[in-house]
Amino acid sequence: MKKNLIVIILVLITLLFSSFTFAAEKMVTIPASVYNEILNRLNDLQQKVDKLEKGGEKTRNKVKQVNNNIDDIYDTLDKVETKTIKDRINWGLELRTRVDNFKVTDELDPVTGKRDDHSSDNRWTSRFRLNMDSKIMKGLTFHGRLGVYKNWANTQPAVISAYGDPNALHVPGDTSLRLDRAYMDWVIPKLPVPVALTIGRQPSTEGPGAEFKENEPRQSTYPALLFDGESDGIVATFGLERYLKLKNSGLRFAYGKGYQSNDDKTTYLGSRYGLDDLNVFGAFFETELPYLKDSLMVLSYVRGNDFVDSPVSPHDNLGDMDLMGVHIQTPHLLNSNFDLFFSYGFNKSHPNGDFVNVPLGPGVTVPMGLLSSDGQKSHTGWAVFTGLRYTMPVALLNHPKLGFEFNHGSRYWFSFTQGSTELYNKLSTRGNVYDFYYIQPFNKYLFLRTGYTMLRYNYSGSGWHIGQPMSVDQDLSDFYLLFNCKF
Repeated sequence: MKKNLIVIILVLITLLFSSFTFAAEKMVTIPASVYNEILNRLNDLQQKVDKLEKGGEKTRNKVKQVNNNIDDIYDTLDKVETKTIKDRINWGLELRTRVDNFKVTDELDPVTGKRDDHSSDNRWTSRFRLNMDSKIMKGLTFHGRLGVYKNWANTQPAVISAYGDPNALHVPGDTSLRLDRAYMDWVIPKLPVPVALTIGRQPSTEGPGAEFKENEPRQSTYPALLFDGESDGIVATFGLERYLKLKNSGLRFAYGKGYQSNDDKTTYLGSRYGLDDLNVFGAFFETELPYLKDSLMVLSYVRGNDFVDSPVSPHDNLGDMDLMGVHIQTPHLLNSNFDLFFSYGFNKSHPNGDFVNVPLGPGVTVPMGLLSSDGQKSHTGWAVFTGLRYTMPVALLNHPKLGFEFNHGSRYWFSFTQGSTELYNKLSTRGNVYDFYYIQPFNKYLFLRTGYTMLRYNYSGSGWHIGQPMSVDQDLSDFYLLFNCKF
């Protein structure tokens, strides 16, 4: 009986690893040394069982020991199988806890016309992220990120947003697990020009310019000043390094949607309001600048066709919008401890003449078109975003960092930045923003960041594409502290 058991184990092990090899087309393998070690141990056990079967009742303890050894072999197989799974998918975790203290001065109530000051004692949030990636085969990889971002003891957003999909994981809500990004990169083989397709939930948040303050490597394709939001789409990247002789140079073409009519909730292929989708097209050229190691320059053009008045409850298409920009950054400038970046953005509206009446209170409505009140006149806006970070040469403190950022937006400035990591979407500000921060690393996995941000609004409607911006004189200040753990 014991002998038959060992034979069965041998057969099962052989079938097990044979099936793994066949199913994964030899992508799942076991090292020869481990396999031979298992065979040798099973052979020894076979010989021991043969002797024990002749020993009668006096050898029960030894039989028990042999069974324990068999269990050890199964543990070894479990470890090999677990390692195989981990080799296919790399996992990472991130947990952030943050507290903000806000103060608003001279806020204008658009209904009553009164001005008021108010502040919050503190605003606590928690953010959890599960990162994953997998190299499926040569030229084909998968990347994904799931997350939860919530207020403490409160399920309402700190700043109400009407967008939803572009910032579901960048505005605190409830404990639901949401999809931040999930995309595959496919390098198309045997083409004269290297071409890669990126398909799915795009890496379109926390882009160039934002990574210095976030204490991260580059997280997104697009400069943060123009586009910072959770988006689905298709991007084609053409590698140009061998032709232009510029390191890491490439040209990208992108397509996505800012709004898509939810036809399936009414009649099949019907339309609730007869609205056109907001289609977004983009072209981006990027390269490393000569003589500046690890630098980056990105030239951007984005076109949004058929903006709707509100992505949550849309009633009309209001027109189109062009956005253009240039971004330059260089870490360790001239081999120093300074990191520097600069972004410039420009936008131009193309209204179609339509407008909607937006209720602001009981019996109070305001007409709003695309960056206007009547939807007739085209307007242009612009913005700058720049920052400097210094790494302190203090090994005892794990090389902490000091940083300062400034951004300014004009009266008609608009960009796709609804997914900003800041609760107040600072890059949409029509006015000035001053941002100071200090980063204290504790080890390679954990750091603390504390900072002070001052926003001075010169015009109303920051972050919105509808309505005529009105002159305001309002300040928002925030002192915050956060802990971030990532491994």
